[in-house]
Amino acid sequence: MGFYPKIHGLLMRIAPIPFSLCVAVIPFSCLAQVVQSQTPLLSTQQTGRISLVPGDRLSISVFEKVELDNDKWAVRKRADRPDQSFYPRQDLTGDFIVQPDGTLPMPLLGNIRAEGRTGGEVADDIAQTFLAVVGRTARVTQALVERPTVSIIGPVHQPGTFKYVDGMSVMHLLAIAGGLRQSDDNWARVELAKEQAKLSATLERYQRRQIEARLLEAERDGKSDDQALLGLTNISPALVDEVRGGRTRIRQAYQQRKATLEAARAIAEEALDIARERFEEGKASVVIRGERVDALKALAAKNVVSQTILLEASMELSDAKERKLEAESLVSEAKLRVSSAKDELARFTLETQVGIDNLLAQRLLEASEARSDLDASQTIVSMLAPGGEAGALTAFDIEIVRRDGSGWQTLPASVTSTVEPGDLVKLDPKPGGTILAN
Repeated sequence: MGFYPKIHGLLMRIAPIPFSLCVAVIPFSCLAQVVQSQTPLLSTQQTGRISLVPGDRLSISVFEKVELDNDKWAVRKRADRPDQSFYPRQDLTGDFIVQPDGTLPMPLLGNIRAEGRTGGEVADDIAQTFLAVVGRTARVTQALVERPTVSIIGPVHQPGTFKYVDGMSVMHLLAIAGGLRQSDDNWARVELAKEQAKLSATLERYQRRQIEARLLEAERDGKSDDQALLGLTNISPALVDEVRGGRTRIRQAYQQRKATLEAARAIAEEALDIARERFEEGKASVVIRGERVDALKALAAKNVVSQTILLEASMELSDAKERKLEAESLVSEAKLRVSSAKDELARFTLETQVGIDNLLAQRLLEASEARSDLDASQTIVSMLAPGGEAGALTAFDIEIVRRDGSGWQTLPASVTSTVEPGDLVKLDPKPGGTILAN
């Protein structure tokens, strides 16, 4: 068993070497005789253009182009610098994962079709969508940072899920999994106990992600939790209540924050109304006192009233004008506070919605990964359980389960077949002898 992990690094470096030479290195001495002759599968990556599949993680950066000619302050500020007309959009920059439906969810821009396309094509589509939605040109860069894992099940020492590497073949995956094992290997009994303990935890993780995704979809679409949870069966009510309670507490915190912001906006609007009333009162006072001063001036010219009375009236008019200016300033300040309160409320609402969309996409991906882990674990348990192996084995068939649109297809393969991201490699043993292993 210890020999196979040691040769993994060597196998990863000898990928271009002919298969006949690889057999001379690995002690699969009769492997070519027990594996049926099959046509190797062709990878979509052999064309030199990597097509995206669900589960691919893309690092995307979006830079918005701003016309500095329309911004005189920016032109003066950068008069002695090179033109910096592209600015990063942090809300559209980050790692994004291709969803099971083949789309890439982008905040503000919606879902971008990604499956079957290259990263460059997706970046071009994002730029075009940005132009259509925002009305400005954007420069988009992308990098494929992670691909879906590959899995192997069957009579190997370490069945499970492994990181995908470009150019990986079934032979590489066999080596990473520790090579073939004997039917009487004590490892099987140990692994059975481990997988049985792991199975319940994997099932709970899958069910938890299912519940969370349903609740997030309901929150996004404005539906009730009861509507969202319809159709979920064979799940513990205690687990449903636990997950539902956690999401309810988060939702209540959102609602309290929103209520606080709405109250702040209402207070600002009320203060604006009061300031406007004071301004109108001040304006009316100025008109009345102005008319009184004009009347007193006419009487003072005829010596009907004294200059002292006229002076007092003039001072009252001056005070009224000053109070009017103060009220006008209060109105301007109140308008700014109302605008700021509305902007903060709108920003919080948008950030909350984007957060729900991003969390939903993450939970859907985690549910898909948990489902794959659960299927693999159930298969391993069924194979390792007593009676799961029909005696000793002499040969096996290799099949690759690969995503095909919205479904899956099973393809025949050989040890030299190329593995693609998200593939599941199945080794189906045949009864009648002994597997060739160390």
